[in-house]
Amino acid sequence: MDQEKFVSELSKIRPSSTFLTLRGYRNESSEVADFSIVFHMSYESALKRSLVALESVVPEDSLEAQAKEELIDGYTASLNKMAVTPVEEIDDAYTRFFDEAGKYIKGVKLHTATNTLHLYGLVNSKRVLIPGSYPKRNKRALTIAKDKLRKICPVNRFRQFIIHPSRVDSISVEGLNLLPPADFS
Repeated sequence: MDQEKFVSELSKIRPSSTFLTLRGYRNESSEVADFSIVFHMSYESALKRSLVALESVVPEDSLEAQAKEELIDGYTASLNKMAVTPVEEIDDAYTRFFDEAGKYIKGVKLHTATNTLHLYGLVNSKRVLIPGSYPKRNKRALTIAKDKLRKICPVNRFRQFIIHPSRVDSISVEGLNLLPPADFS
């Protein structure tokens, strides 16, 4: 299935949130897992719900208070940017897709430099088939405090998946079985 047909099939599914399954997804760390994601999910809604979750947190110490403040500032800045920049005008490394009626297809974009399709959505479940090899990282105390707070934020469950034949075995959504695009040119 080529890239255009793949995106065309995605444009046919209902525009509201729906479940999409990626089977045998291989990440950069050689982990292989099956994912169920909420596709067509609004990132903006996840940011708003994350802000509500953070507002309810009573910091245990000054470090956690700083972490909370910085996360709130970052999420608020993202929301403010989204409020003034229509999706058609976002200037980043991706090209967005629109259906025949000109409506934005949430959850799929093309990385312009690599010509690689990316799917994204809110992870509903993950089943690891083959564990990956992850390097141990030394994190600053503030980063650890932010990570702890991010765990309660819906936006923390948003993931992006590179769609390439070598990275995913199959994709299914609403009864459609989509194979990754074989031709990216």
